Amino acid sequence: MSSPHPAPSDPARPDALLALLLSTDTFEAFLHELALLAVADLPPDSRCGITVTRDQRAATIASSDELTVAVDRIQYRTGQGPCLDTLATGQIHYIADTCAEQRWPAFCPEALAHGVRSCLALPMRGPGAIVGGFNLYSTHPEAFDADIQDRMRIFAGTAAGAVALGLHLADQSRTAADLRTTLASRSVIDQAIGIVMAQQRCPADQAFSLLSRASQNRNLKVRDLAAEIVTAVGGLPPDTGAFDLPD
Repeated sequence: MSSPHPAPSDPARPDALLALLLSTDTFEAFLHELALLAVADLPPDSRCGITVTRDQRAATIASSDELTVAVDRIQYRTGQGPCLDTLATGQIHYIADTCAEQRWPAFCPEALAHGVRSCLALPMRGPGAIVGGFNLYSTHPEAFDADIQDRMRIFAGTAAGAVALGLHLADQSRTAADLRTTLASRSVIDQAIGIVMAQQRCPADQAFSLLSRASQNRNLKVRDLAAEIVTAVGGLPPDTGAFDLPD
């Protein structure tokens, strides 16, 4: 799969990576391009994955190919491997040959069975914390020599700032979407409370209690029952309105 964006002349430059972040349509697309940039600077038959920790769980958020995802999952499933240790310690971990490696005994044989001989895990250090790691794999033993390790360490360090920014923006977008959903649900419930108040001639707190008990009896969420009430009275699904939040 060819990249829609040309590789910068020096992909490790902060301004080049920031330009890549701004030129891609989504954060996911940026991460994919970042993985491809890393592979472009590696020996043939090399692979790259990007792992972050979200909700105390490691996850691959971008990769150059499916083999990388499969080998990453071996680490997550077995609970051991160079990537996980790099995320925990912030140190580079290198496997010259999975065939002879004695560390990570649950991971190495499975990685070898997938054809992976060399592994290199590098940390991405964000402001004050490790934001993730680069997982590099090769089907050849001793594929990542000291020179490659030095170059990729610089690349990972530079990329960390752009990845940290992207994760922050993604979190902000997710929070805004959650808030819009909450506001929309609250609007429907308020409309239903007003209907119950008018029908039962009762105050708002009593109307909400009636609505809550009815939802429990019918095993429905309050917002779903509220939507039914508003639809039944108005003849149309409730209008939740537009909840535009400030940028």
